[in-house]
Amino acid sequence: MKILIVDDNVNNRMILKLLLEDYGEDHNTKFIIDEASDGLEAVQKSKDNAFDIILMDIMMPNMDGIEATKIIRETNLSVMIIAVSAVDDSDRKKEILNIGAEDYISKPVNADIFTSRIESYITLIEARGHEKINTRTMNIFTNEIYSRHTNFIIKSEDSLSEFWEFFLLSATKKNESLSDVVRTIFSIAELQVKLSIESGIYIEESDKYQYFTLTRIDKLPKNLAELILKKNKLECKYKIDNTKISFELSKVYEKDEIELHKKPAVTPVVIENVDDLIASPVEYVSQELVVFDYIDGDDLYDLEEYSTKLASLMLVVGSGDITEDEVVAIYGYLEKLGSILSTYGEVYVISKALTALAYDMSEHSKEFIENSSDLGAMCKAFSNDMSTWIQMSFHRGAPSADFMNDTIVVNCETISGMLKMNDNTNESLDDLDDIFDF
Repeated sequence: MKILIVDDNVNNRMILKLLLEDYGEDHNTKFIIDEASDGLEAVQKSKDNAFDIILMDIMMPNMDGIEATKIIRETNLSVMIIAVSAVDDSDRKKEILNIGAEDYISKPVNADIFTSRIESYITLIEARGHEKINTRTMNIFTNEIYSRHTNFIIKSEDSLSEFWEFFLLSATKKNESLSDVVRTIFSIAELQVKLSIESGIYIEESDKYQYFTLTRIDKLPKNLAELILKKNKLECKYKIDNTKISFELSKVYEKDEIELHKKPAVTPVVIENVDDLIASPVEYVSQELVVFDYIDGDDLYDLEEYSTKLASLMLVVGSGDITEDEVVAIYGYLEKLGSILSTYGEVYVISKALTALAYDMSEHSKEFIENSSDLGAMCKAFSNDMSTWIQMSFHRGAPSADFMNDTIVVNCETISGMLKMNDNTNESLDDLDDIFDF
């Protein structure tokens, strides 16, 4: 085991060296000990040698221990740096721990305490060198991962937004493929939420890779996850089995990641611009709500009537007993709703989406009937969103005239995409092009 002692005082270096030699003799442990008289020399020696432990003084000429620790830590994540100093300054102690030292020993060094600490350090270093095998891994790639992991249980749009914010808004340095992976997982998981499928996102690590795994994809309509993956054309590796999908990303180290000892401050999660992250309605508490009147009274009456009748029919879809006449009635009401809204610029995109869905249903009525059990939850979500949009926009108040445009368009295009799964793959991908763009 190679140890570097860094101290500008030769007597201090000699004391630590003697204590290490005594420990080695008592525990049959061989140490290769080197010395440095200041931080600058320590930095150079750490570049030329693979030390297991560096015992680092703080107050030294030329370069102090804090600066030396910072520089060494930027290129070496594995060496254990231990601050050994007489400095009675909590701020300096905190600073060196915050930039990469893993422990702090006060001078004058107590022999018993030092021996106990060295024994603990050796145990930790040996454990780090062992092959990391966790038989309870979630990813499909490997069992050789660290015990630490990050999990998100996806029950709602809020938990999905936390996943997005954690990796795309909070991180300052990311693998080039991370954004694509997060967006792809978000797209699939968002459909799971809409279909009331509770899933999990699990992030695991090995020495070189991060693994992102999304579970319960088997609960989605057949081939939908694969279709989204083909559309997104990911650059990283991914694997799919019967129930989950895993992505492998090369790790990118950040300074925050190498502060292994530092306990992050507990702060509330703040998600800005949630509307930009998810295409689902949220509670608008702090915004002023407005009841809009841009739709003619007669048109609003027809809109509510057709929407109510459509909602009743959509509830039948999941039963598996839907008839061809009911399918004709569904796309008939969709056409009527699209026609009513076509003259109003505020919701023209909804009109276009409803009309396109009506056409796709008329062209794929057989597929709609055959897959009605799978389509039921999505159709129910669609009709609920339509009802929410009408009630908030024209009766209770809404934050903007177009506040649910994206939600309803996504619902329509998703149902269309599910209907056309068996069509030419490229055409299906084109139809889904705008659904999952962020």
